[in-house]
Amino acid sequence: MNGNMPQVIWESLVVETQFATELTLTGLRRLCAVPTDPELVKWGSRDLNYALHVGMYSYSSGLERLCKLAIACNVYATTGEFPRLRDYSHRIGALIDAVEALSPPTTAPDPSERETEYLVRPLDDLDPELVGTVERFASGAGRYEHLDALWKDDAEINTYNEWSALAGRASVSKEVRRLISLKDAMAHAIGSELADDGLESTARTVMEDLELPMYEPSVGVVLSLFRKVRWVSTILNVATYYTDPDLPILGEVVSPTFIHTSADFFNYHIARISDDAVVEEELGEVFERINAREAESDEEDLDGNRIED
Repeated sequence: MNGNMPQVIWESLVVETQFATELTLTGLRRLCAVPTDPELVKWGSRDLNYALHVGMYSYSSGLERLCKLAIACNVYATTGEFPRLRDYSHRIGALIDAVEALSPPTTAPDPSERETEYLVRPLDDLDPELVGTVERFASGAGRYEHLDALWKDDAEINTYNEWSALAGRASVSKEVRRLISLKDAMAHAIGSELADDGLESTARTVMEDLELPMYEPSVGVVLSLFRKVRWVSTILNVATYYTDPDLPILGEVVSPTFIHTSADFFNYHIARISDDAVVEEELGEVFERINAREAESDEEDLDGNRIED
């Protein structure tokens, strides 16, 4: 190995892990906004369904890259050589199976209690359909289904139907449901306060992000997808944690984002709430002001109507 090679390995692994982490997180955030309520679709929300393809494109690419990183680093820590990864192509199922078959490098320190829990491939009620949907999309059948439909008579546009079927079986915890409501309350409170300060138009682009809807059934599927990423990220962390001097500790990239409970991941990285207890306290004070303003406005409207009468 030439003198520059360790630095090339280091930089390539860090950049690829950063890339994969952001791709995956972007996809998970976007997928929360996929509407699956038949009544919403009936009244024209098909215009929002493209969020599914944006999210699936980012997520499937990010998961594929994280799996390949976990395999590559594990093999390197064990043998001193990186394996050829192109043969896996976009076969997400095969990649997940290959990650599951890995054994921790003998040089790896004993994992923490939390890592030990997350090192086990998650069993999910939505599988095998969930992995099948991601693989179908990643392999091209889903990614290009709308373009294929323009020229191919027998093209199948199934991604939305598959997602909706998964969403119909998914569920979220009471805690996640509370956090969804808290995010909605944050958006309403911030919008009301900005409007009261005369910044309604100025803050429009900020509010568009805050007001992006989250659909609970889709959130349920997203958290199942997250748990797969958490598992792969934990294996990547163990494979690079002081196992070989040529390998950076990639857990420093993935852990802050993915090594959390499902509720904490949703809190910090989807709803993006820093401290939910403090936010609830602040919102309590804000809604007192909002309620007072609305009551005052109602009184003014009532007085105005009396004068007109």
